[in-house]
Amino acid sequence: MSQHENGRGEDLPARRQAREERDRIKAAFGARLRVLLDLTGLSSREFAARFPAYKDSTVRKYTLGTNLPPWDFLNDLLTEVARRTDDPAAPQRRTELFSAYRTVLIDTGATTRGSDQNSLLLRLLDGEEALHRLAAELAEVRGRENRLRLDLEEETRRAQTLPGTGIGGRERLGRLQEEARVLAEHRGELVHRRGVLVTELDDCRGRLAVMEAAGSPGDLVPAGTGTGAGMHQTPSPPLPPGPPTSFTEPSSPSGRRRRPLVLIAAAAAVVCLAGGGVAVGIWAAGNGDTDNRATPPMSATPRTTPTPSPATPSAPATSAAPAPAPERSSWSLIEDLVPMDVYPEGTKRSFTAGALTVNNRAYPATLYAFEAERTWQLGREYKTFTASAGVSDATPSGDVITFTVQLDDGVAKEFTMAPGDTVKKVSLNISGVFRIKLTVQESFSTQEGYGAWIDPTITK
Repeated sequence: MSQHENGRGEDLPARRQAREERDRIKAAFGARLRVLLDLTGLSSREFAARFPAYKDSTVRKYTLGTNLPPWDFLNDLLTEVARRTDDPAAPQRRTELFSAYRTVLIDTGATTRGSDQNSLLLRLLDGEEALHRLAAELAEVRGRENRLRLDLEEETRRAQTLPGTGIGGRERLGRLQEEARVLAEHRGELVHRRGVLVTELDDCRGRLAVMEAAGSPGDLVPAGTGTGAGMHQTPSPPLPPGPPTSFTEPSSPSGRRRRPLVLIAAAAAVVCLAGGGVAVGIWAAGNGDTDNRATPPMSATPRTTPTPSPATPSAPATSAAPAPAPERSSWSLIEDLVPMDVYPEGTKRSFTAGALTVNNRAYPATLYAFEAERTWQLGREYKTFTASAGVSDATPSGDVITFTVQLDDGVAKEFTMAPGDTVKKVSLNISGVFRIKLTVQESFSTQEGYGAWIDPTITK
């Protein structure tokens, strides 16, 4: 029986044509990335050295169109181009590139419910925009809470100094207190949703890393869809709070942002590379603890036996015991304790340990990042946690960093800071605490600003 007779041979030309069309779309987008990489003046190996999250071979796959890149790569590439060129149309070209990127993902078969590589890229793109919306809403709620706090203080002061305000004053105070309670609940809900979404995005990045390491071509169809063989894994639910339709670009004094993007109509995104293209015109169109404990190393003084002095008639031989070493009572979370979850530096959600300038002062021992978290196991052995927090001087004006200290399953401290704010000191009672987690989160996700935990220390 021939292929045409069994009804399957007729599908082969159509499948081949569809595959060739996907390859053509990916190759065209890869050529645009090649133009951008050329504008940086870096080779794929030099770019990978500057951005350790990517390998040389991975960058070459992106620029050849073998695989489509994650949106993080596009941001890093555009950021590097912006460092080396001065183009007033850069924000518009950034928008065009990301609009074209989303169109390419959809044209190559990506869906927000798929689990193939390109679908995960689309889910990551949409999820990051949803994360930006949550961050913007959270910043707005915190701003309203700050204003409400001032109103409450003013109303309380008025009630104390003007006892004659009577029932009306008490009612106003009650309304303000109720509004503060509602806002606090809403903020807690937003923080929870943000945590769930960040976990989903980290899962997407993890799956993508595995697929790239396995050499996946990116457009495999998930198993069980009835359209062919593919990646054998269970599709994940769509990222909350749902696929977005547009990116919003917040205003910035510098004229550009790191993550928030504006996705416009797909038609405005297509910039052809006919005849090789014009480079300037299309540059942008185109952590583990093996024994589950992190006991800090105790400083110990080795025992020594002094050499006895020769006995003399006037002075008998004696041996003096060494002076006991002073007992240690404090440990640095940077140098002494091993964290439970360490993300390699150069990847997303990783802290960098080192010196940082905050409010015109250099601090040698900090953990800093634009978005990161780290957890230490304390084993209920410590009494106090102390640290300072601040925002790096290189952070763009208008940016805000959220700092959080989580003790076991509850948030013990959360606050926001902006560049230029006075360094904030934090001291918490951690008696009976099993684990402590420190996080920083850049509200506007520019990836250009850093929040720093300065000299985090625990004491017994």
